[in-house]
Amino acid sequence: MNLPGFPGAATGWQPPPLVGQVVLVTTRNKDGTTNIAPKCWASMVASDPPHIAFNCNREHWTAQNILRSREFVVNIPGVELAEKVWRVIQLPHPRPVEAAGFTALPAQRVKPPRISECRAHLECTLAGHKKFGNEVWLLGRVVSASADPEVARSRDPFRIMRSFVYLESGTFGVIGKANRLRSR
Repeated sequence: MNLPGFPGAATGWQPPPLVGQVVLVTTRNKDGTTNIAPKCWASMVASDPPHIAFNCNREHWTAQNILRSREFVVNIPGVELAEKVWRVIQLPHPRPVEAAGFTALPAQRVKPPRISECRAHLECTLAGHKKFGNEVWLLGRVVSASADPEVARSRDPFRIMRSFVYLESGTFGVIGKANRLRSR
């Protein structure tokens, strides 16, 4: 199948037809040290109870750590961290949070840390997974959510957080404002 305007649609669309929010996933390695990895296409998939999902290569430390420990934290960075987030993928494994230039902050309900520089965090336990070739889709139940006080108090947290989405290699978009529909 080929889609006009999306070269290589059968094996990986460039640019992808759907954007995906960029997050930093933190896990714990077997020896108890931290691991950090940027992930794209993370999405809330249920609200009651809240669940989030993302995909990962099965061989990556992130997937192996989650499948073993059944815990992870999804940290939501703002656009001011975009270049720093992209540099994380260049680090050799293991990738401790501190080696990536971030500050580990204890989580409230799980063992992997939150990232202090991120303005919101979703602590998760593994609810399920599905393998697709070399990839695994990881589904996490959100067991705790936190945000810094400015974000938590805001009527428009997107304006403050300024999260970003992956568009294609080296290209991202910014979520900078919430627009509400007028009621009829």
